[in-house]
Amino acid sequence: MTTKASPSRTGADRDTDVIVDVQNVCKSFRDDRGREVHALRDVSFQVRRSEIVALTGQSGCGKTTLLRIIMGLERPTSGGVSVNGVRVRGCGPDRGIVFQNAELLPWRTALGNVEFGLEARGMPKEKRREVARQAIELVGLGHAAHRRPHELSGGMRQRVGIARALAIDPAVLLMDEPFSALDAQTRENMQAELLDIHARTGKTIVFVSHDLDESVLLADRVVTLVPDPGRVHGVLDTSVGAGTPLDERRGSPELAARRHELWRLIHGREVERPQKGPEPHESYKEERA
Repeated sequence: MTTKASPSRTGADRDTDVIVDVQNVCKSFRDDRGREVHALRDVSFQVRRSEIVALTGQSGCGKTTLLRIIMGLERPTSGGVSVNGVRVRGCGPDRGIVFQNAELLPWRTALGNVEFGLEARGMPKEKRREVARQAIELVGLGHAAHRRPHELSGGMRQRVGIARALAIDPAVLLMDEPFSALDAQTRENMQAELLDIHARTGKTIVFVSHDLDESVLLADRVVTLVPDPGRVHGVLDTSVGAGTPLDERRGSPELAARRHELWRLIHGREVERPQKGPEPHESYKEERA
């Protein structure tokens, strides 16, 4: 039975338990005509240990760009991100990412794909096989460990992608619309699977989604972005029915009310400002001085 277990920390614990700290992130680039385009402007928010936070908003608001900056795949024009107090300057083992499509290596088995990141880090063969097997079991694919990608369904391939990200034991799991390419029933199954994994591992998760129902259902908080340029419009607490079975929450009046709040926030019907968090990490103060 899948339930959503939300963080219960309050007060001073919350102030000292920040895992991801996004501070004043701006991202600009030049288009084909040489004009400057502002993709993100002064984006700030924080994610606490074991939280699930969704990034959502209308198309073109910079959700995926922001996720890639947190991962270290792109660098901000100004501002910055820290994970566990360490400034992000590139990809690192403290972050794992799951893309819309798993992008598995077709010549490797499911287990071999999960091993790939561990192999790149130089982990000995026997150890990485053990770690990869634990990760593949965690996502419920122990029976399919030796199948190749073409022998797996879409949902199974995405589970392999999640196992590959979890195998490196990151502090933060980042997900870019991980279930958007799946059919409705498989998507619901994967949502339940993600909450099960979260309950068993306590991982901090940040995911991008266009699906308002999914955002409210899975996340503890939703950071809403608006476009031109992408910026934080509000942060909504969506801790609906913590401890309640997932199938009961899907049709609950409380979830419907939160979804409506989120819709209004995205479409500019109401504005909610995120609460002021703890002071930025010292590295920001030094760079901004």
